[in-house]
Amino acid sequence: MTEQQIWLATLAKGMIPEKFGGSMVEYFDGKLRLPHSTRYPMYIAEESPWLIEPMRAIGEPGIKRVDVRGPAGAAKSLIGEMHIAWTIDNEPGFYYYVHQSDPDGTDAMEDRILPMLQANDFLARKLPNDRHKQRIAKIVFPHMSLYCVGANMSSAQSKRVKYLTMEEPHMYKPGMMTAFEKRCEGVRNAKILTLSTGSVLGDESDAAYQSGTCEEWQVPCPHCRQFQRMVDNRDRLIFDRTPETVTENGEYVWNRILPTVRYNCEHCGLDWPNDESSRRSQAQLGRYEVTNANAPANHRSFHWEAVAVHYFDMGQILMEKLKASTAAKAGQIEPLRDYMQKRRALAWDESPAESEASIEFDRIKGAYLKREPFDGEIGRFLCIDNQAGRASRGEGAHRWYVCRAFGQSESRIIDEGRIVTWEELEELRIELGVEPGRTLVDIAFDTQAVQEVCVRYGWQGLWGDSTNRREFPHHENFNGQRIVRKYPFSSVNVGHVGIGKGGKVRQARYFFWAQQPIKNMYHRMRGGMSTYKFTAPQNVSVEYQKQTAVEFKRQEVDRSGQKRWSWTVQKGKANHLLDCDQMCLVSALLDARLRSVLFTTGEVEIEETP
Repeated sequence: MTEQQIWLATLAKGMIPEKFGGSMVEYFDGKLRLPHSTRYPMYIAEESPWLIEPMRAIGEPGIKRVDVRGPAGAAKSLIGEMHIAWTIDNEPGFYYYVHQSDPDGTDAMEDRILPMLQANDFLARKLPNDRHKQRIAKIVFPHMSLYCVGANMSSAQSKRVKYLTMEEPHMYKPGMMTAFEKRCEGVRNAKILTLSTGSVLGDESDAAYQSGTCEEWQVPCPHCRQFQRMVDNRDRLIFDRTPETVTENGEYVWNRILPTVRYNCEHCGLDWPNDESSRRSQAQLGRYEVTNANAPANHRSFHWEAVAVHYFDMGQILMEKLKASTAAKAGQIEPLRDYMQKRRALAWDESPAESEASIEFDRIKGAYLKREPFDGEIGRFLCIDNQAGRASRGEGAHRWYVCRAFGQSESRIIDEGRIVTWEELEELRIELGVEPGRTLVDIAFDTQAVQEVCVRYGWQGLWGDSTNRREFPHHENFNGQRIVRKYPFSSVNVGHVGIGKGGKVRQARYFFWAQQPIKNMYHRMRGGMSTYKFTAPQNVSVEYQKQTAVEFKRQEVDRSGQKRWSWTVQKGKANHLLDCDQMCLVSALLDARLRSVLFTTGEVEIEETP
């Protein structure tokens, strides 16, 4: 039976009304129940006016593709869900709703789509009675089928589809977007919809958005009535910058800042209050403006930022922005990446800055020598890289080391070099005045033997995680509440290395650390892109200069298929002292006092555990 025959049969049975003359906005306004929504139990168009035009666009006969880019939590998914309801009730066709993984698709079906269908009688009566036709991620209606699938090749190659919606496609493996889009080729009146936060500059999702009309959401000023984009740059989203709100040390006093936050008009210069009611009134007058007039007539794309959403507090947005910017200055770029993608819904540029790719050594040399006293020192660490040596070169086992001292705004090298035996390293530790617990060794190589050494001398181990992992959860108590703090290093791990005197178990303590975020911090600190400085003495060794200048950023595809810029060592170059230097940064972050200096206040994410 053809699609037309199915349509006529179901129409004759009264399951499908004659086609509605308006858009799905008018069709569902005040009619569609949303049981999964925590904000609105019923779809009311004026409560989220930035969704109206994208919804109308996906229903326009001449439009084949709509790409939507908006902040997290701004109801983008509602466009896809309402489009599903619309097709079921008006324009049936084979429908694919694609998520990052199969479990994500299942969750969307169970938590959002199916409850919506069941809560609305005009949709519920179309659900199949046969339980075999209503599965976890698949519903076979009498007149169409709906699939919620993961972005994998088996799903992308299986069926021809009329409607395709892709959630967060920038998280898919490279090529997967294109693979799914091919499922719509040759299908009459096919529709493609993408719903995303910010992507990565130049990826498939970004390219698709840029190919469309790139329509920007605008609202009128309540004073001069001039339309403008709402963006959160420094000139627009403002606060009273006074000695009471920003201390001499540059620390933000949030309880004094937040009451002063407002938005400044780019035309008349007058301020808009951070008031949800007035911002809602402005949003209801909003409109989109096309910025890419050369786009194909059948391809529209839309964008808005969090600051334009009336139920997002502008003070919270500003606080998140300032914390992310401060973190970036300290070498922590991940919060800024999240902010740009999830709040501003912009494409993040992961390519390295020129200053990150190469470091001129004279720039990091301080006016001091090795082993000079360091006024203001908070703590020092000795970090060691264990090497077996190459017999072909006549090398035996040896160790490289860096000893760094950390102050309030600068880290200095106390000593660095190469040494042969563990015993000599222990003597050096004592000579340099480093506590045993602040002496840390890379245990990734010859793990058991190195752990034995750690137990013998009271040292600790470090193990670099070479994947693209960016953080480790730390479960803590905060004001009587169970929370999770996320850092680029793990909680303590314990390795058993045998039984000592009296039957006591001998244990070595060690920590994993996320290499890419630590390397980002390190290179920003060395490259003058951070408020905290990593410096070297005037008489630093030539070997240190050579070994710490061999790392560069290269674009790679990670295990999940995502393209990322990762730090890579030049082929054939030694980087042992570089490893030691970066382990010194990890060691300092393990210390609570130094962590508060190196990790900016509020940068660490805090979440309630389930």
